[in-house]
Amino acid sequence: MSRTIVIGDVHGCWAELQELLRATAAKPEDRLISVGDLVSKGPDSRSVIEWAMRTPNLECVLGNHERRLLRHWRAGTKSDEKAHDPETYRQLGDAYAPAMRYIEKMPLTVSGPGLLVVHAGFDPREGLEWQGAEALTETRRLADGRPWYEHYRDRTLVAFGHWAKRRPVVRPNAVGLDTGCVYGNALTALILPERVMVSIPARRAYVEKKRWDDELVPAGAL
Repeated sequence: MSRTIVIGDVHGCWAELQELLRATAAKPEDRLISVGDLVSKGPDSRSVIEWAMRTPNLECVLGNHERRLLRHWRAGTKSDEKAHDPETYRQLGDAYAPAMRYIEKMPLTVSGPGLLVVHAGFDPREGLEWQGAEALTETRRLADGRPWYEHYRDRTLVAFGHWAKRRPVVRPNAVGLDTGCVYGNALTALILPERVMVSIPARRAYVEKKRWDDELVPAGAL
């Protein structure tokens, strides 16, 4: 039976991604989905994006870091460049243009039976079709200060990343998979339909995280 394996924010952590794929026993017949932010900040963005480009059973939603790099490539300017972007460009080397052409085709959402994958979040009080790239790649909290998923009432399971926490967000209808591998914590995947989570410890902290924004979230089985 084929499975769906949703992978949290990789951020160029190539060694940990390889370990996670082994730990999940990922096979060609499995459907692999990335929540985005495959690249940037970590040690080997090139290996990660080249793996993505040659993996036919992988789908990846657009993350905020891919979106920024794509904006730079299209505009030919880097006015909003982040401190770690030059290192990402250095890692990509002559794979830069092919990587951008691949990223250019990334959708903002990926869906399946009972599943929706977005990079960050959205406002559940509005139709998803009315929410653009910025909302889907950047949203954490809504105007009232509460996490977006606390407003979400639909039964469709939403898997998302973007919001690095030491433990996954685990709710009946929402699972946050960014467990801050690039910050030295872990790389996490969700396996469906079993609803099993697998985490691989980071080999080290590649970027310092000054504060973890962990909330009290329900623990235990999904």
